[in-house]
Amino acid sequence: MFADVAALHQAMLEKNPTEFVSHFLFEPTPFVFANNFEQWISWKSELAAGIDVDPRDIVLTGSAAIGFSLNPYKRFKAYDAKSDIDCGVVSPHHFDVAWRQLRKMRPQWLSLPRASREAINIHRENYIFAGTIATERILPILPFGRRWKAALEKMSTRDPTLNRDVKLRIYKDYDALRQYHAHNISKLRNTFFLEEDAPTDLGIEN
Repeated sequence: MFADVAALHQAMLEKNPTEFVSHFLFEPTPFVFANNFEQWISWKSELAAGIDVDPRDIVLTGSAAIGFSLNPYKRFKAYDAKSDIDCGVVSPHHFDVAWRQLRKMRPQWLSLPRASREAINIHRENYIFAGTIATERILPILPFGRRWKAALEKMSTRDPTLNRDVKLRIYKDYDALRQYHAHNISKLRNTFFLEEDAPTDLGIEN
């Protein structure tokens, strides 16, 4: 999709964040599928059947989508042998079921494993407001968790995601998906301008 990270930077500067998300995340065949559109449709159709959503509502994000991580804290890390497969699933139904379950379990939060408690706090303070639920650390406590876990494990036996961790993040609607990733793109764009404004000679000898 991008010849190198410089080409990615150029595209991020030329397009506003919401256009970038549409152009490079929503529409094209993800990087990991190497332009094999039929394989991409087959792959996400199988996953969709396993988690009970429409295939059109599954979008790959991150380095598996464009070849480089868009996480503001990973500094454009290239997709490699250790990269996970991050999926966005647009499902108002599963979002509401998951959030209702988290609220229902509130009296039990203190008895949950530490990783689950931390994940719930992050959701309460950040993710829910953005209309997203990151399932990787809370999937076992969700009503549909067992079925989704089995589906994800099955996708880890399929090319081109063989032996990779497939993770799902639920979005309440497409606007939530678009805005979440556009926000990350905005953060990354800001780093370009900060680097340009930084002094090039601080008078420090090597």
